[in-house]
Amino acid sequence: MNPAGIKLLHVAPRARGIGGIETLLARHARTDGAHFDATQIGLFDRAGGGETRFHPQGFGWRNTPLGMRAAMRPVLARHAGSVAIWHNAWGLPWFADLDGASRRIVVLHAHRDYFADWLPAVRGHLDGILAVSPAIARDAAALLPDWPGERIGVLPLPIARPAGLRANRRTSGPWVIGCAGRLARAQKRWDRLVLCVAELRRLGLDFRIEIIGDGALRPWLEREFRGDAAVTFLGFVDTAEYWRRLATWDAALFFSDVEGGPIVMLEAMAAGVLPVYPQIGGSVGDDYAPQIDPRCHYPAGDPVAAARALHALLALAPAELEATRTRAQALAAPHDGDGYERSFAAFVRRIVALPRSARPSTPRPGRWSDALPLGAITRLLPGALWR
Repeated sequence: MNPAGIKLLHVAPRARGIGGIETLLARHARTDGAHFDATQIGLFDRAGGGETRFHPQGFGWRNTPLGMRAAMRPVLARHAGSVAIWHNAWGLPWFADLDGASRRIVVLHAHRDYFADWLPAVRGHLDGILAVSPAIARDAAALLPDWPGERIGVLPLPIARPAGLRANRRTSGPWVIGCAGRLARAQKRWDRLVLCVAELRRLGLDFRIEIIGDGALRPWLEREFRGDAAVTFLGFVDTAEYWRRLATWDAALFFSDVEGGPIVMLEAMAAGVLPVYPQIGGSVGDDYAPQIDPRCHYPAGDPVAAARALHALLALAPAELEATRTRAQALAAPHDGDGYERSFAAFVRRIVALPRSARPSTPRPGRWSDALPLGAITRLLPGALWR
């Protein structure tokens, strides 16, 4: 099978939106055509925006596995024979017998805590495993010690640094500290920003904070920082404005409990911004932060420690601070360009060239829980998501 003849089908919980997986799938929508005949399915997306190769299914908490299987059967049948790319494997045990895949690859975007319980259970469905960081690939290999090394690969998370981007940081006045991404308590833990800011004030740091992004936690954060002139909520901004802001930041804060990347950290590093990142393990951030400076890598879950690490970094002598920024840019440089696309395409071709390792699909037996709404399964029987 030659590259031009490979049909590709991406399946993800959501394929359009502001999250990391959605950002990558939007990039796939722009670039896959150079290598494959590619289509995408978003299980919980509700609008397709007129894209002919994107099929939102609009599922929600009221849907049952029984109903979802009935809806997915004709959709998947139209793409039988494709190499199926299951992002974080959501829905794989429910739909694997329907996808008619010629090969099946799971892409792991998340921390080991997310996939440790289910990856061994779904291995019989798989021909290949891709991970968005070396740490995630190592964790997957440890969970499947007899999994062939040639069937696991790493994708360098992509960024698109504008040509000619130049730093435009303050020469006097307050330090500019950036925050960016989905403003949520779950996983992202932006609620910890409040204690971090309080500690920065106690330490006497002269600073202002810019927050790019939106999410369910934004109203709460705005109430917490009401009247604080040093904290600015910018919402979502366009790409040009986003990079213009990054070029003015001195440092960027992260508080996540779970991450695969994050891409925004790589983008900040490419602009010479110093990341202050938690020691959560298993992410790109954990690989890079200590290489920039050990102070960039603070104890997870401790926003006071994050503030103290930031204060120590910004107290460096100017020449040492600039050298630290240069290390951050050098680490981010390999993520710029088309390395992600080339790595992804090469891995798919490799898996296509290898014999199948997934066991032949057999009809999935019905279960009593298939009649329950997804909301109830998620709360009461989470294990049923992977059976």
